[in-house]
Amino acid sequence: MSKHLGRGATALVAIVLVAGACSSGSGSAAPSGGASSAPSGASGDKPTLMFVAQIDNPSQAFSWKMYQKNADKYGFNVSVCDNKGDVQQQTTCINDAVAQGVDAIAINPVDEAGYVPATKAAMAAGIPVCLSMVPPAAEAVDGSTCSVSVDDIKGGNTAAEAIIKAFPNGATGVEIGGQAGHVAANNRHTGFTEGIKGKNIEVLDYQNPSAWDTAEAQDIATDMITKYGDKIKFIFTHWDNGATGVINALKAVNEPWANEVMIIGVDGNKVGFQQVESWPNYISIAQNAETITSKVMEESMLFIKKDPSAVKENIIPFDIIDKETIKNFTAPEW
Repeated sequence: MSKHLGRGATALVAIVLVAGACSSGSGSAAPSGGASSAPSGASGDKPTLMFVAQIDNPSQAFSWKMYQKNADKYGFNVSVCDNKGDVQQQTTCINDAVAQGVDAIAINPVDEAGYVPATKAAMAAGIPVCLSMVPPAAEAVDGSTCSVSVDDIKGGNTAAEAIIKAFPNGATGVEIGGQAGHVAANNRHTGFTEGIKGKNIEVLDYQNPSAWDTAEAQDIATDMITKYGDKIKFIFTHWDNGATGVINALKAVNEPWANEVMIIGVDGNKVGFQQVESWPNYISIAQNAETITSKVMEESMLFIKKDPSAVKENIIPFDIIDKETIKNFTAPEW
C-alpha cells in the first residue's frame, strides 16, 4: 500500500442487519436466516451501501475495515454480506440487499459473471452496483454500474517485466495462480503470459488452487519443486499470502539454489511487505485497498445523486514494493 494509507475519517456509523450471511459494522457474518431491519437512529438519514465479498479472504476482510473506517467521510452507512466464496450465496446476498432497500452495492465477486443476473435486477431497481477491487469481465460489462480496481492484466505485465529485467539472458520458472476462475487470477495470468511472449522466459508449469489458500499454494509449489528442482529460477505467485507457502516449500528443500529463487507476489499486504524484507529476492505488486474502497464509495454516491461526473471504470495504479522502494510506503494492516 502507498504512503497515502490512512487518510479519511475513522467514524463507524450505524448499519443495517441483513438476512442470511449479512451483518452490520462488526465485520462478522450474522447467522443464516437472521432477521432483517432498516437503519435506525441519528444516522438513518444516510444512504446505505452493502459490501458483498468473501470475508475470510484477507484482502476483503481488510477492505471491509476500510469501508467502515471511511463510511462517514463519504456519507454512507455500510453493511456487509459474506458470500462465502459461493456463487449461490453471492446471489442471495445481492437479493437480500435489494429486499432491504439499500442505496448502493459494492461487490468483490466470486467469479467473472455469476453475479450478473442478480446485479442486473438490483440495477433495474435503481440501485447502483460497483465492483470493488476487480474490473468487469468482457462478458459482464453490463452487470455493474461502475468498477474500481487495479488493472490485474498490468499486474501480470509488471511481474513479467521484473523477471525479464532480473534474467536478461533468459530463465525458466513456474507460475502459481490465484483461485481458479477468479477474475483477478485470470487477468494476472493473461497479463503475465502476454508480458513474457517473445522473450527468453519459459514457464515450466502453471497451476491454480481451488481457493486463495496458502496451504494449497505450498502443496503446488512442493510438487513443482520436486518435479523441476533447480530449473526453477523464478516463481510468480498471484498473491502474497500464497507466496508464503512458496517460501515454506523452498525452505524445506534446504539447498543453496532454493534461496536464490526470485519470487513475485501480488497484493502488497502486510505479509508481502515482510517478505520483501526477509526473502533475498522478493517483489510485491501492491494494490491499495483503502484507496480502492474510498473510490467505490465516492463513485457510488455520485451515481446515487445522478451526478454527471460519475465514472464507470476507475483504475487505481499499482505500487511496486521491493528492497529499494519499501521505505517509501507505509506497511498495511491486512
